[in-house]
Amino acid sequence: MFASENGLRGDPRLKGISEAIRVVPHFPKQGIMFQDITTLLLDHKAFKDTVDIFVDRYRAMGISVVAGVEARGFMFGPSIALAIGAKFVPLRKPKKLPGEVISEQYELEYGSDCLEMHIGAVQPGEHVLVIDDLVATGGTLSAAIKLLERVGAEVVECACVIGLPEFQGQNRLNGCDGAVYEFAVHVHLSPISPSCCKCPGSRCHRAVQGKLNMMRMCIKLAKSRV
Repeated sequence: MFASENGLRGDPRLKGISEAIRVVPHFPKQGIMFQDITTLLLDHKAFKDTVDIFVDRYRAMGISVVAGVEARGFMFGPSIALAIGAKFVPLRKPKKLPGEVISEQYELEYGSDCLEMHIGAVQPGEHVLVIDDLVATGGTLSAAIKLLERVGAEVVECACVIGLPEFQGQNRLNGCDGAVYEFAVHVHLSPISPSCCKCPGSRCHRAVQGKLNMMRMCIKLAKSRV
């Protein structure tokens, strides 16, 4: 479901948010168009508008946990959590949390990585919103969903500020249980187009078709219910 179909057609905030995000060519390596949100954070109005759009969507969804993916999910997650009356839980890279943790490993285009969460931070049955700055291949968000579902939480949605359509992140998200939305307020195409992959053992019986559109905030559903 596109934002224009969700009450945001012609919303001037979307243009301001998009323009506030700087694109840095060939960083951190040749061929990558880096989406730099630090310039968005410098713009008080654009930053506030970004948070407000998410808050307006999630305020009445009964969410008790906002889980932020390291590291840029930490920049948006706490503000959203405070505004909707939820707690904030950081999902961190290995050996960053001091207490006992539960871990979820995931595959990257080259190699692998891992997300960790403190045991007891999220309780069974809690409704969770996952926040990150960007969705590309969807691997990190998939790991976050699996990690939270392993402790009995229900992931209501995933929210991202930036979506990269040619990475087809929704395809990997389709392999995870739960209702997942990709919610992007800025989209910029990158020249890199890795092959997509899907989570093993998928029970998903509905798949999102198509891609995110450039420079449009969109929400696409990848719903899995058995």
